[in-house]
Amino acid sequence: MKKFFVGLLTMVFVTGAGNIFAAPSKDQTLAIVNGEPILASEFNNYFNVVIAQLKSIMPMDQIPEQKMGEVKNTFLNKKIEEVLLRQEAKKQRITVSKKEVLDSINEMKKQGGESAFNAEIKKQNFTPADFEKYMGEQLVIMKLLTQNIPSLTRPATDSEIKDIYDKVIIKMKGGNTTLPPDADIFIERAVIEVKKIFGEKARIKQIFIKNPKGATAAEAKAAADKVETVKKELQKKPFADIAKQYSEDIVSKSKNGDVGTVAKGDLPPELDKIIFAMKAGDYTKEPIKTDKGCYFIKVEEKTASKEITLDKDLKDLLRTVTLQVNIIKGYINFLNTLRAKANIKINKIW
Repeated sequence: MKKFFVGLLTMVFVTGAGNIFAAPSKDQTLAIVNGEPILASEFNNYFNVVIAQLKSIMPMDQIPEQKMGEVKNTFLNKKIEEVLLRQEAKKQRITVSKKEVLDSINEMKKQGGESAFNAEIKKQNFTPADFEKYMGEQLVIMKLLTQNIPSLTRPATDSEIKDIYDKVIIKMKGGNTTLPPDADIFIERAVIEVKKIFGEKARIKQIFIKNPKGATAAEAKAAADKVETVKKELQKKPFADIAKQYSEDIVSKSKNGDVGTVAKGDLPPELDKIIFAMKAGDYTKEPIKTDKGCYFIKVEEKTASKEITLDKDLKDLLRTVTLQVNIIKGYINFLNTLRAKANIKINKIW
């Protein structure tokens, strides 16, 4: 339960260090929460990790100014929530010992390795002392939530699981689950898993030839030549032998092109459409062209879709989803209670 809850907290709280904006000559007060100011410099530190995550998804110059403003407003709101929770924990006299903090940090080091852990906190511009302080604050908040949100400490009931099952079916049909967006995310993920369990599936092999957008003329010519070689070789030799010799996907190449079983909807549309129109034993005589390169695909085996039923395996999956949804709903309700009692003034809206 504790590890699972830490994972949810990672989604709720995003804290970093550093400064992505030019420091103002006079620190601006962005918001005041029950008399406690949230300063621009503090928010900049908090928001730094968000920018880092966005950069990993897309170039910053491609993010519209309006969208960046929405992101800043969202995370200022998250910062306000963190202050409310910290204030409430202090009011309820919730504390953690140094041993609890160090035990949590040591557990994190064990999970990913100490060198990876040290590299990550350095990337976030944390000193060991700063990170220890930060973890202490997060553990206090975890204790607060555990003591005040019943759904964190009780298992999901059968009726709740059935309700989540109904919402998954609604989502699969394109309907509205009426859940808050933070909870609806878990339904979307459950839909993907349900499709994998009950949907049409295919076991495939592939031969991949790199030819990405932006390739030089020489690189594109080399890729085209290799594609022609593969086409000729496929007329004479088994697909697996050609994959082992020519494929440029390292993982599947090492397994004679074997990708394993994929569910309908798992792959990009240009691959998915062709694969699930093929019969078992067929392979593509012409490559499927994508932005990354060219794929030759062989369908080894196909499995028809099954009727979706709330069997034991699906119940076990949805039990976890129900817990996730209940935690988010409980968290939102608890925060709304704190907000209703709080005096909050927001001075900056982007």
